Amino acid sequence: MDSRIERRRRRHARATRRAADEEDTEFTPVAETGPRVGERCVEGEACWPDLLHDTPLRSVGVEHLRASLRFAFESGDAGGALKAASEHAPVAASTFQSEGFTSGLFLHELVDELFTLEVAGERFRPGPQRLIRLLSLPPDDMRDVSLRQGILRELRERAELVTCLERAYASLYALRGLLDEQPIGASETVRRKVEVLTLVKAFFVELDTGLAQAESALSRLYTFAHETRASVAFGELEEVLAFDAHMATLELRIVLGSDGKLRDFELLGTRENRENALVHAPVSRAWSRIISWLRGYRYNESAVLLAVLDRVFERLEDALLPCFRLVGDLEFYLGNLSFARRADDAGLSVCLAELTEPPEAEGSAGPRTLVSLWNPLLWLQDVEPKACDLELTGHDAVLLVTGPNSGGKTRLLQAAALAQLMGQSGLFVAAAQAKLTRAPSLFVSLVEEAPADQKEGRLGTELMRVRRLFEGLRPGSFVALDEICSGTNPSEGIAIFEMVLSLMPRLRPQVLLTTHFLDAARRLEEEAAIPRLCFMCVELGQDATPTFQFVPGVAETSLAREVAARLGVTREELEALVDRQGRSPDASGSGD
Repeated sequence: MDSRIERRRRRHARATRRAADEEDTEFTPVAETGPRVGERCVEGEACWPDLLHDTPLRSVGVEHLRASLRFAFESGDAGGALKAASEHAPVAASTFQSEGFTSGLFLHELVDELFTLEVAGERFRPGPQRLIRLLSLPPDDMRDVSLRQGILRELRERAELVTCLERAYASLYALRGLLDEQPIGASETVRRKVEVLTLVKAFFVELDTGLAQAESALSRLYTFAHETRASVAFGELEEVLAFDAHMATLELRIVLGSDGKLRDFELLGTRENRENALVHAPVSRAWSRIISWLRGYRYNESAVLLAVLDRVFERLEDALLPCFRLVGDLEFYLGNLSFARRADDAGLSVCLAELTEPPEAEGSAGPRTLVSLWNPLLWLQDVEPKACDLELTGHDAVLLVTGPNSGGKTRLLQAAALAQLMGQSGLFVAAAQAKLTRAPSLFVSLVEEAPADQKEGRLGTELMRVRRLFEGLRPGSFVALDEICSGTNPSEGIAIFEMVLSLMPRLRPQVLLTTHFLDAARRLEEEAAIPRLCFMCVELGQDATPTFQFVPGVAETSLAREVAARLGVTREELEALVDRQGRSPDASGSGD
């Protein structure tokens, strides 16, 4: 059997190479090629069901996937090709460049921790690559965003549809696991193939029965499943599985001893399942074997069943190919619903953003209102998020935020940027209400450490991130910058800081910045020389500690003395440490 599997592997490798040569597409990992932008189907063209795009994207790598699927059904090991069909599926065109914000928003950690699923007590961790690509590349076409929001809105309102999708996803996930990376031996070939077909049936039956009343784009899945289930091939599938599960009914009388062990049993009767077309009478089966033997054929029932299973699978192949790309689509929605449920449990709100296009007229502004905004990244640190409001006069206002360290300034920037990103991706936003203007790009830069090979040190790192910002800045872009030029001489840093502030309004971007240059911020507030520049600061409680809320104005202090006192960095405490060290045996040398 091992040599047979090895031969199959070699055939599969050759078929894969041929399929790649024949198609005008590649199955190279996304990390090497970058995200593949998909082409839209044209009217009348047959396309795979697509839950993410208003006009479905064309399927790619079909022959490669077909060869992998056939090999997987025979050997149970497609080498991850079926997972790749989801992970590397094309995405819609987007103007966003993920390298400008992925690290600052910790998208890998966000997806890995907060988009996990739980179905019937079993935990699923979606493939992060596909989710991160969808999250970091919001579609240019607003119709795609509306479609996604429509699906999430319906799922939020109708729990029975969520249950249906979860069950279908669990079946599809298990099916992919069986086919992708679980080689089978000769003794389990029939059983494994029956198990594969059982999961195929469960997936289509679940969607056909559970999504019949869906009104959003989920109806596409229902149509796909209903048409598949009505096909002749699916009817054969149900007959084969019924034959395997119920060929006959046996009536037994069992005799047990006083120790509970089986002593004897008696067969009382047998009733064959004559309703199944595949079950023939015993005489007919015996006669068929005799005729075949006389003609020189040698086979057993397992060989016949294998042939039937292979035929059924082959006839269902075209319906199965789209299913593996659907894994990523389902994870997109179910993962975001899991995120929303966790927010519900924590007493926090989520919503679908109201998005408008940037105004074309000079001097007009689009909305930017976030009510009860919170930062989900705090969950990664086991910190309970605090909600706050962020309402500006327009999307193109330049907001300068001041206040003490650990007051929530950086977290506010992250929360607003995440809301913009998730809102434009069509996902639930971490806020009770979000009215946003669509941005053509996103740039998030937190305070960075200078790399070891940076000759100019911290200042060089600061200036390079400013340079990267202006290289990618487009009219209407969303920008979140943390503490510009705080790592250099204050007078020089303030000069660069003010230069950046004065140039940004020319492109009317959506900007949030933080700074500890309080004197400079107060002067800018008094002079009002920079258009659309507004100010907010961390609100302090009666005990001068941050409330993690924000109010208009510039902070009076960074609370440096208070923080130093809390951490034990006062003159008195440091003098006491110096005195103690001076009296220690090691310091005097008497301990040698």
